Amino acid sequence: MSRVRQISMWGCRALLFVWELPQNLLGLYNLRRQQRRNLIESIRFDNERWMVQLKDGHPISLGLFVFWADERSRFVTDANTNLRHEYGHSIQSRILGPLYIPIVGVASVLRAYYAGWYRRRYGRNWGRYYEGFPEAWADHLVGVKSLSPGDIQADVPAEPNPPRPSRRER
Repeated sequence: MSRVRQISMWGCRALLFVWELPQNLLGLYNLRRQQRRNLIESIRFDNERWMVQLKDGHPISLGLFVFWADERSRFVTDANTNLRHEYGHSIQSRILGPLYIPIVGVASVLRAYYAGWYRRRYGRNWGRYYEGFPEAWADHLVGVKSLSPGDIQADVPAEPNPPRPSRRER
């Protein structure tokens, strides 16, 4: 790689880091928090994002950091779908920049709280979580298709190299 191209690539990365600064700072904070709680199974850099596999916890995408959980988590039914869904949120972050948290983050957190309330109230999962904004948009960005309420399945990826769990993570 030529020196000019290498400098240009790092310049773009720096600009994108600043563009997503609020969520990157929250992502760094969350990474440190998860490390202190010993909840991180693995970390790898893939598709310009840090893919952080959690042993347990709440999957969330914050700028450069995609926190996801595998099938052992009480929040997730399919590891590959969860990773791709959270990666979809990271694409939303890249598109919206500093508007990601007020537009996507707030809506997503409200949907999650409602889903939790619904589960406590009715004793079952709310099957429409992935049907509304911003969850359906995140799934659309990476080719995850909801086939039936509450049961998301992976479809043909929309990106040439979507992130996938490594062999050890499957």
